[in-house]
Amino acid sequence: MKSILSNEMKNYVMPDLQIDSHQAKLGRDEDVSVLKIDCTNKTVAEDLVNFIETGYKFVLDADHTPAKNQTGLYHVFVELERNEQLPENIINLIRDVEKVTGMMPWHFKFYKNDQSYKLTAENVQSQIPTNPSEYTFLTDDSIDEDIKTFFESSDVKNIKRNGKNITLYKKYVKHNFIIESFNQKNINGVYRIDESASSQSSYVQGWLGGSYHVVKVDDLFKISKDNMNILVRTEEF
Repeated sequence: MKSILSNEMKNYVMPDLQIDSHQAKLGRDEDVSVLKIDCTNKTVAEDLVNFIETGYKFVLDADHTPAKNQTGLYHVFVELERNEQLPENIINLIRDVEKVTGMMPWHFKFYKNDQSYKLTAENVQSQIPTNPSEYTFLTDDSIDEDIKTFFESSDVKNIKRNGKNITLYKKYVKHNFIIESFNQKNINGVYRIDESASSQSSYVQGWLGGSYHVVKVDDLFKISKDNMNILVRTEEF
């Protein structure tokens, strides 16, 4: 393989990363995450595939489309194992890609979320599923109906979900949460009984109304009703 110089691919690679918008070749989508990077030049796409394939143990496969699409772009696909290291691996991969493309304002989208996010470790961690159950939760359309059923006896008037993000609306107030799990049987963590945690839990419980029980587990709210539960986090409190 020819050596690739610093910034050699500058202006040929688009800083928009698509995550899980295509099916994996080397396993189930629940187990393998697929990244898509667009290039404006076929040779650059080929060199980028070689650059990625030869530099990372966590890369399962890399390939590119043989022909450009209708907008004149070549797709580069990179397959990574879906595990707890996935967010860190994505960030490390793109930062190394920048050695040959130059620094760029990278953004990413998860295919079930219409919103584009700045490529940061925090954003990737909060938006990209890192295990099979989380992937199923984010991609199974029936989950929306289950969540609606879960909150149907609350005072919430409307629910909007976009990936992990969920907004609960009442007449004059709304709250935004990030869902960490839904109906998880075994919940690990420290149940907090300090004054701050108890006050926040009481507020959420009262705001929801109905027969819900809310406690804090580490920095998450565990909202329970009957035999179901949902774990969420929020930056609002």
